[in-house]
Amino acid sequence: MKIRCEQDSIRLRLRKSELGQLRNEHKLSTTVHIPGGKSLVWELVLDDTSSDITADLESHVLKVVLPLKDAMQWMDTETVGLEAFVPNGTPHQLHLLVEKDFPCKDRPEEDKLDFFTELAATQPPLC
Repeated sequence: MKIRCEQDSIRLRLRKSELGQLRNEHKLSTTVHIPGGKSLVWELVLDDTSSDITADLESHVLKVVLPLKDAMQWMDTETVGLEAFVPNGTPHQLHLLVEKDFPCKDRPEEDKLDFFTELAATQPPLC
C-alpha cells in the first residue's frame, strides 16, 4: 500500500493483492522502519459500524477507516477510488483518497500483473 501525503491530504493506493487481503481480513497495514528503532505505520481498516471515511493519528500509527458497505461496493466495481473531505476543527479540511493502483509507464521492469491495468488510461501517468 502506497501513501502520499501533502498539505491536508492523504492518498492511499492499493494493488490487486492488497485489495484481496483487505477484503478477507478487513485490515491492511504497512510499516516503514526508521533508524533508531522508530517506525511509521499506516493502516486501512473496514468497519461495519462506520458511516463515514475517517482518519486518526495516534502515536506513530495513521489509521484510515472505510465504511464496510462502501468499501465492498468499491472493490466489486470499476470505481477507482473513495474520497472524503473531513472537517478537523480548524479552517482546513483533511482530504482522504483511497484508490486502486495503476502501473507506471516509467518503470518498465515493474511487474504489472498486480496493478489495475484494465482501469488505467492507455498511457499510464509517470510516477
